[in-house]
Amino acid sequence: MAQASYTAIELLQMGRENYEKLVKYCTNLEAEGFWEQARQVMKQSSTEVLDRYVQSVLMTLAVQCGELLENQKEFIQLITDSNPLGISAGEDVEEQIILECQRFTTFPPVLMQLCGVYDSQFHRNSAECFLDAFLNILLCMAYLNDGQDEEVNQFIRQYYEKIALFLNQAETYNHSEYLTRKLRNKRITCDIRWLHVDMQGRKTEKHRKERAKKREGKKFPEISAGSVELQEAPGDRSRQQENWSEEENTTERTDRNQVRKQSEKDQFASEPTGEPVLEELTEPEEEKRARELQEAEAAKEQFQLVKKRLQDREEAEIRDREARLQKLVDELNALVGLQGVKNEIQSLINLIRIRKLREQMQMPFMDMSYHMVFTGAPGTGKTTVARIVAKIYQELGILSKETVIETDRSGLVAGYVGQTALKVHELVEQAVGGVLFIDEAYALVNPDVPNDFGMEAVDTLVKLMEDHRDDLVIIVAGYTEEMKSFLKCNTGLVSRFNKFINFPDYSDQELLEILDVMASDAGLMIEQDARDAVGACLEKMGAGQKEEFGNARGIRNMFEKIVINQANRLIQQPHPTREMLMTILKEDIIFD
Repeated sequence: MAQASYTAIELLQMGRENYEKLVKYCTNLEAEGFWEQARQVMKQSSTEVLDRYVQSVLMTLAVQCGELLENQKEFIQLITDSNPLGISAGEDVEEQIILECQRFTTFPPVLMQLCGVYDSQFHRNSAECFLDAFLNILLCMAYLNDGQDEEVNQFIRQYYEKIALFLNQAETYNHSEYLTRKLRNKRITCDIRWLHVDMQGRKTEKHRKERAKKREGKKFPEISAGSVELQEAPGDRSRQQENWSEEENTTERTDRNQVRKQSEKDQFASEPTGEPVLEELTEPEEEKRARELQEAEAAKEQFQLVKKRLQDREEAEIRDREARLQKLVDELNALVGLQGVKNEIQSLINLIRIRKLREQMQMPFMDMSYHMVFTGAPGTGKTTVARIVAKIYQELGILSKETVIETDRSGLVAGYVGQTALKVHELVEQAVGGVLFIDEAYALVNPDVPNDFGMEAVDTLVKLMEDHRDDLVIIVAGYTEEMKSFLKCNTGLVSRFNKFINFPDYSDQELLEILDVMASDAGLMIEQDARDAVGACLEKMGAGQKEEFGNARGIRNMFEKIVINQANRLIQQPHPTREMLMTILKEDIIFD
């Protein structure tokens, strides 16, 4: 599902706007007399039933998709005019209320059914508009927590599939495309216009085919020298009958409108002229009016208080998010070397933040692909940077989780037909919401091996990247030249991986700095003579040895050997001191 750049206040306001639409439809049902029978059975007004239904579905959504959060309680409390569930932020919701909400959610939507009856009589589309506005309210609450996950999508899809059955023209709608648009659209909007344009396009195509079919069977008139005798073509009489039917319908609607206008004129004429006469209210009605005004003022004051609390909380969350993001940038900058990599990541952060600002201001912005290619030799920090990037993406709202699933060819390719796609599916499902990091990705494709299943893994991966493009980032890594060849094996890879970051080999000085960091993290101190001895070992290595050494990976292996040498030395001491345990000496620098 798409990520939306909305603040908590904006989501609450949009939710209220869509709720007001629902209230108008309810008021219209009562004004036209469609609610009378329901009132006798339910003993409630249409808006009372609406408030209970809205709060119940929102509560069910929150509970089924995870823990009920405080901002969700506030949203449920404030989205409706009344609070029939008695929801209050800071207080736990009783289990009995949750069960009643789940039960009430499963009831047939009486209000939408009546909207459908109203639409059938007056040729309107209030049921569609009602459902669209209701879905917008669900999306508003889902976006409160930095976007939506697969559980939210599943809940909304199941709810829509059940409720859409009550639409009068449900069979004519492209439900799948409409709902996909609803869930993937980066803006919460009314999509009824799009729905009707799509439906009208299919109706037009159907009508065009029917007309073409009729023309094929049409008998054309025979023309003689003296006169022209027309033969009635098949379908002419039916079209004439349709025209008569349309004229009758038009006349009937005109008569109904004239009666309504005349009634309005008679009512206006019966009113006395001059100063308006106030209707004399009985004492109970005056008290009721005063109480309603007082409750409205109290509700308005409560709304402003909660709005202020939401604004304060939102500002605090923004400050916390900025602090966490800066901490991650500092962690990246603290890595030894990799200055070019750090600059690339910082530029990417700046681009994403400006893009989100443009989106918030409803300015044009380009689509972005967040997948990346890390090129370089082993041990140059690609995996470490991928883990930091996942956390940065999560703080920027690109991903819903900071999870990194690390794999290679062995984790994606199986040895039997049909199993590779299953392995890729399972691994991608684990990574959805975070980053899938594929090391030595070029090994997936081996043109020298016939019937290799690596290409099946690549094709499956490309499809899943499209299916989960809103909440999945894939980072592939490997040697520079090999990665170029890998991306050419499938045209879909080239279009999706357009960010390349090169990780150069570490210099000898940078490797020594990495050794210092490792020793410090282990609570050890390397004497200068010992450090110089390690530097001398690095300088003696030729180009081939350096490639096999593996950069930071090699220096880690070297450090582990040094720690073993220190342990073998200290075990000979009867009573080693704390300082002796902390110090690496030159005699510990022994390599086979």
